[in-house]
Parts: sequence; structure tokens; C-alpha cells
Amino acid sequence: MFRIRLIISCIFFSLLLFGHSPVYSFGKNGHRIVAQIAENHLTPKVLQEIMLITNGRSLAQLSTWPDAIRSDKNWDRAKPWHYISIDDHETIENFKRSNRGDVLDALQRFESQLRNPEVKGEKRWQALAFYVHFIADIHQPLHVGRRDDRGGNNIAVKWFGKPSNLHRVWDTQLIEGQQLSYSEYVDFIDHANEEEIIKWQLATYLDYAKESKALRKQVYDFDEQSNGVINLGFNYSDNNINTLNQQLLKAGIRLAGRLNTIFEQ
Repeated sequence: MFRIRLIISCIFFSLLLFGHSPVYSFGKNGHRIVAQIAENHLTPKVLQEIMLITNGRSLAQLSTWPDAIRSDKNWDRAKPWHYISIDDHETIENFKRSNRGDVLDALQRFESQLRNPEVKGEKRWQALAFYVHFIADIHQPLHVGRRDDRGGNNIAVKWFGKPSNLHRVWDTQLIEGQQLSYSEYVDFIDHANEEEIIKWQLATYLDYAKESKALRKQVYDFDEQSNGVINLGFNYSDNNINTLNQQLLKAGIRLAGRLNTIFEQ
């Protein structure tokens, strides 16, 4: 029975890596961008260790698996792990956390699993996939979102004239608007200097969440038209794309630093 389950899991993993999956959270390219930047900054020893876990697949391939399983009822428990909900007046240190878990809890838990040599096989690559994915998610400002609008999901907008919502704009559409493959995107933005790398990698998970929450004013800076429709387009993209690119780069650099520390032990 165990052997059968293992074979099925391996087949499922391969399909997820190379097949199609629905877009949630940072969007496929957003996660791939972060993962590829991280892989660019891994030490050779750590990269070799990770390739053993993933059976030679890149972190970019692995990074979208936690979204692909969201339609699987067996993984319903994982849905709250992608975000943390906090209102404007609350502080991350002191507000009441969800008992279903959140992205901060998940990052701590999966880091612990990756540090534990007794965690092997399927559970180990799943822990790595979740960890890579959630480092990206916590850097998307609306994954540290308001409860009342579900992190911007309830903010209906028109993006270049087409119906959307604010969360989707930040997850996917700002990135898609650059009309780059994820590898081209990485080539464009992966240029952090040594001082930035050192500074960013010193930050904690709590710091990541605080930074995302601090971007909230910018994220919600748009004009609502008289007919009640929020129209977002070139101006909104121009005002926010550099910030989003900075968040993608920070996430990738920080993920690399974390993985280097975890696997160099």
C-alpha cells in the first residue's frame, strides 16, 4: 500500500510540475520569478542538496505546486496558510491570529521540517514546495491583507477596461502587463548589490509581513470614478510596478539566504 501511494504521489508531482494548474496567490510567473532568483543565489552545495529533493526539477517548477493542490479537498487545511489577515489599526505582534493557521505559522513550520533530517521523501519535497511558495506570498502586499475586503479580493476593478479585482491585479496582472517570460523577468530585475543582499537577508518573517502591510496605502491609492467603477491602467501600473519588482527581488534574495542557511547546517 505504501509503495502504491508513493508511486501515485510521484506521478501527481510530475503532472503538477509540467502540467497546467489554476492561478492563485502570486500567480505562476510571480512564484517562478522568486524561485529562479533564489536559485541564482544558492551555493553550489545547497543547490545540489535541493536537486536531490526535487529529483532534478528547478525551484521554479516546484514553486506552483501549493496552488495546484488548492482544488484538492485533502488539502483544504492548507488554504489559510497562504496569507495573514490584519486590519489597519492592528499590529502584527499583538493581534489575534487565526486558529486555522496563517503564512507566518506556515513558514516557521516548514522551515523546521526542512531542518529536520528525519523528514524525508514526499514530506520533504512538499515542505520545500510550501516554503518556496509562502516566502513569495508574504511579499505580495495583499497577502498581508485587510479582513473586510479579503485582501483586495472583494475590491472590484476594471484592469485596462476588463473586470478584475485588486488582489488579482497584484498577484498576476501587473506582472503579465510587462509581457515577459519569467526567465526574462528574472534577467531584468535580479541585480541586487551586496549591501542590499546582506540587509534583506537579515530580516525576519515578521519583518516581511510588516513591510507588506506598510505598502497598503500605496496599493489602495486609486481614484474611484463617479459611476462607482475603479478603473486601473497605465497610471496605476507605472506607479506600482517598481514596488512589485522590488518585492519579487527581495523575496528571491531572502529565500536564497534562508535555504543556504538551512541546508548548509
